[in-house]
Amino acid sequence: MTLEQARTKWGRTKFGTSHIPAMTIAIPLGIIIGATGGLLSVMAGVTGPHPLIGFLVFTACLALPGIALVFAIVVDRNTLQGATDRPDDSIESGWYDKATSRSFTDIIGALGVTSVVLAFIPQDFLVDLKLVLPAVVVFCFASFSIRYLVLRWKS
Repeated sequence: MTLEQARTKWGRTKFGTSHIPAMTIAIPLGIIIGATGGLLSVMAGVTGPHPLIGFLVFTACLALPGIALVFAIVVDRNTLQGATDRPDDSIESGWYDKATSRSFTDIIGALGVTSVVLAFIPQDFLVDLKLVLPAVVVFCFASFSIRYLVLRWKS
């Protein structure tokens, strides 16, 4: 059996020498993750006056993301139909690598300049970290996004 014939729509997971469908592992573990989240919500008291309904709602909402997470972890990429053999060799991967390394330089420079500016601000000026840290995250996203789009546009 060739590798192309062994590829399926949902993929398989490899345990030793055997291959089993990845969804046979992902579905039960995803439901367990959802039920665990539902149980934690009941224990935290966020389910309100009806803990059974809250448990079921939380379980239903968390089960599908749990299944997707487990599937992404256990599936063997070589068994998926349409999956590229070497995804790291793509042009998009090169754009991503360049954008991340250059945006990291932007972040270090911006934080350095901000540190120097804050060193000369009078002591009675208070900076709220609840506003500063999200601003740094937004700057990180913006720097990466702009650099990625520019690299994509240039190619």
